[in-house]
Amino acid sequence: MAYSNIARLEVGDILRLNGQHPARIRRIGLYRSFEELLAAEDAAAMAPDLAAEALLPALREIYPPEKEALGVIALELELLEGP
Repeated sequence: MAYSNIARLEVGDILRLNGQHPARIRRIGLYRSFEELLAAEDAAAMAPDLAAEALLPALREIYPPEKEALGVIALELELLEGP
């Protein structure tokens, strides 16, 4: 399930978004499909500029079925100060 670099992430790990903005992983949600993700997570938190009903088609446009089949992972991040 998931690519190895994603599967090994743990709560508390620090990521660099766009290579520069540090963020701490606060929570990791694991789902079998995008439908399961959208039933459990807040669509507005994932894509604030997108209507909730448009999120599933947008995800499917970005990620083909073979990638969704690996499993869907949602990360709740806490943005940290500094570059």
